[in-house]
Amino acid sequence: MEHFILMAEVIQTKDLNKDSVDSDLKNVTSVINKIHKNKFITTLDILFDNEFQGITNSLQHAIEIIFDIEECLIENSLDFKLKYVLYHDYIKTIHSKHSAYERLGLGLIDARDRLKLIKKTESRFLIATNNEKTSLYLNNLFLIYGDYVDSWKKNDFELVSAFLNNKNYKEVASLFNLNMSSGWRREKSLKLKQYYTIKEMILSAF
Repeated sequence: MEHFILMAEVIQTKDLNKDSVDSDLKNVTSVINKIHKNKFITTLDILFDNEFQGITNSLQHAIEIIFDIEECLIENSLDFKLKYVLYHDYIKTIHSKHSAYERLGLGLIDARDRLKLIKKTESRFLIATNNEKTSLYLNNLFLIYGDYVDSWKKNDFELVSAFLNNKNYKEVASLFNLNMSSGWRREKSLKLKQYYTIKEMILSAF
């Protein structure tokens, strides 16, 4: 049985209010759990120190969940970042529930060790599948994906969210009382088309 363990932790900065972030994170995970309830083996669960984890049985589902978490943060104007580990674990033979839980427990430990490791790097995403080439390719793509997402500032979030929901600069321009030319320029400067493209590349990589 395949398991894709998704763990994430808030990147702590001196200006973050821990209680506020904790509350916001609970709201985000609650929304994601409802949207993707059929994609989880175990839904996202808040653990400690602004960290959460969940388990899916599909790499695609896990990646779609990451995308939706990131976009949920933007749509709610939440100005904190997460570091993610997506770890592929495989229980070859289930002799008993105890042995399955034991193997899953080891997988969770492995995933957490990787989360500790990525905290020491600049990258926000670490993908560990059972295929080394796939993992390398996805990590490279997520490096580009993260670069686009992290280029958006909090004062861009409302506009970015409108683009994510409409994907049409003319409609967005109308919503924000911009002329069509300004709407087109904002879409271009925010690199929304590149953002959509990298998402498609990631989802077509496996």
